[in-house]
Amino acid sequence: AALRNGADGAAERLFVDEAFAASARVLGAQLEVMQALARGDPGSAQRIYVEREIEAEIKLALALSRLIESQRSSALSIALQAGEQSRRSFHLLAAAVALVIAGVGVAGYGLVRRAIRHEADLYREKELAEVTLQSINDGVITVDVEGRVEFMNPVAESLSGWRAEEAKLRPLAQVYPLIEERTREVHCFEPWRANAAARRTDNDTPLRLASRDGRETSIRHSFAPVRDLAGAPAGAIVVFHDDSNLRSLAQQLSWQASHDALTGLANRREFERCLTDLLGSAASGSKTHALLYMDLDHFKAVNDNGGHAAGDELLRQLTTVMQSPMRASDLLARIGGDEFGALLESCPPDQAVRIANEIREAVNALAFVWQGRQFKVGVTIGLMPIDASSGSVPQVIAAADALCYQAKADGRDRVQLYRPDEDSGRRRSSDAQMISQISEAFEMGRFVLYAQTVAPLRVELAGSTHREVLVRMLDAQDNLVLPSVFLPAAERYELLTSIDRWVLRTLASQLAERRARADRQDVTMRHCVNVSSVSLQDPEFRAFVRGLVESHRLPPGQLCLELTEVGAMSNLTRIADAMHELRSAGCSFALDDFGGGLSSFSYLRYLPIDYLKIEASFVRDMLDDPMDCAIVDSIARIGHVLGIHTVAQGVEDVSTAEKLKALGIDYAQGNQFGAPRPLIEAGARPDLATPVPASPLAPQILSLRNSTPFQVIQ
Repeated sequence: AALRNGADGAAERLFVDEAFAASARVLGAQLEVMQALARGDPGSAQRIYVEREIEAEIKLALALSRLIESQRSSALSIALQAGEQSRRSFHLLAAAVALVIAGVGVAGYGLVRRAIRHEADLYREKELAEVTLQSINDGVITVDVEGRVEFMNPVAESLSGWRAEEAKLRPLAQVYPLIEERTREVHCFEPWRANAAARRTDNDTPLRLASRDGRETSIRHSFAPVRDLAGAPAGAIVVFHDDSNLRSLAQQLSWQASHDALTGLANRREFERCLTDLLGSAASGSKTHALLYMDLDHFKAVNDNGGHAAGDELLRQLTTVMQSPMRASDLLARIGGDEFGALLESCPPDQAVRIANEIREAVNALAFVWQGRQFKVGVTIGLMPIDASSGSVPQVIAAADALCYQAKADGRDRVQLYRPDEDSGRRRSSDAQMISQISEAFEMGRFVLYAQTVAPLRVELAGSTHREVLVRMLDAQDNLVLPSVFLPAAERYELLTSIDRWVLRTLASQLAERRARADRQDVTMRHCVNVSSVSLQDPEFRAFVRGLVESHRLPPGQLCLELTEVGAMSNLTRIADAMHELRSAGCSFALDDFGGGLSSFSYLRYLPIDYLKIEASFVRDMLDDPMDCAIVDSIARIGHVLGIHTVAQGVEDVSTAEKLKALGIDYAQGNQFGAPRPLIEAGARPDLATPVPASPLAPQILSLRNSTPFQVIQ
């Protein structure tokens, strides 16, 4: 049964059954043989054995043989199947192994490709960085943590005089030695010791790089620390460039801002700056200095007869003449049209007097010839010692100016030395008398406003007539007091801003009153008022003007503020800012006495000017003087290019007016179009002007500018 149950398939089970049947017949035949022998019948036993048992055993053997063969075949088949399965499994395993190997290969190939690509990117970035470093205009030096040079680009090589391979591993201080420009001391520079947290540091100290071949180059540099992956210091990188051209340009601009373009001397701003320094050193009481305030005598005759070109040339020659007696440490400056100032450092009064007289004699000795004509000029000098008690810059200049004025009054061509007892007493007495007279004029209402017509010359400007407003002061006998008499005292006591306030307040009140009377002419007409540059630079004064325009509801453009060209140039930046501020409030601006030289044109681009008032000295003789005519023509052309209206002052006859019109001048002012009249009369009222009393809030003074009354323009 076990054999049958273990048979595989129907054929094997059939062979098993046949074997079982044959085995049963063999057993039955053997039993019968044994029984026959037991009975003692050997013949029957032999017959049964031969006939039946042998046949049954043969069949059994055949059945077993077929079964064995069948099983052998099955076993062989199974073995073959097992071998095939084994081969199939092997193939699968081999394929799997191949796939694994292939996957590893592909992954490895991808990694290799990425590594190659990354390396190529790094190489490209390195090449780009190197090409950039080789191409930029800045010098680049890298150092290690000990300050030794690792790399230099070509610009660094050129500026330092070191080749990169020679500089490698040398100390930075040897390859890149720096000198402080102001002190000429060695500049200690160790960027690798900088704070590692810093990103970049710019150095603003003016430095010079001392190259290997002895050259010095002005440089500006910056540096930054370098850190490794762990954040530890790994050195530094220094970037620098040649700053010579930029520094040279800055020096040129600084020179132009502090020097007079015509003579090359220091200008008034630089003069006052240097005076401030001298006052500081004198305050300690250790040194005494001197200030010379010099005003040329008879210079106007040169301008009037030879033209402004002659005047300019004379000023250039005088620059050399006046400097010849001065010491190397002294400063000569042009502080006005024909006014000069000198600062004599560490100079006692007796030595200063000697130098001043030598200057005066040198000027007298100059024989100036222009176009075949000879001119003689002189100089009057006010000498003011500078010591610990001198006071402020304005006070010292005002005192020296007063000395010069006194010397002119005493006969010109002299040196007036300041003597504390005599001069201060005399000046204070004179000033006190003038201030008293001005105060009395205010109290008695002896200040009045006058106006003069500014008439259009061009047809397209018809109907745009406006007025220049003037201020005048009358003494107790109703005589006109010239501004040259009371203005110096007013300026010394800093009353100009108060005067300007009074004029503007009075004018605004009259305009508001006329607007209330529906006087259409005054409602629309522009009125021009002259103010000082000191007032214009005062923030409180500008706030006052804005409030005045708003409170009196003055239409935009009705109020024009005028200041002189010299005043505008005294502090160009602050004046321009002030003009822009008041322009936003509705004011316009005029530049008076314009044309003291063609260099004036360069200032116009910085100022928001609406009107250029051409100096009367150019206009008076333009019909006979080609130079004056050419200057007026140039001003007209420049004004039109810049969109600025031009006004010719001092027009006294029809011929001059016609010539001005032909040159393209926009407006004219002068007796040809009407002499100044009281403002109320100018406003179409026939009665004489009623004196305008001062506001109780106004200070004691009113100003008349230069040789003409106080002005206003629009």
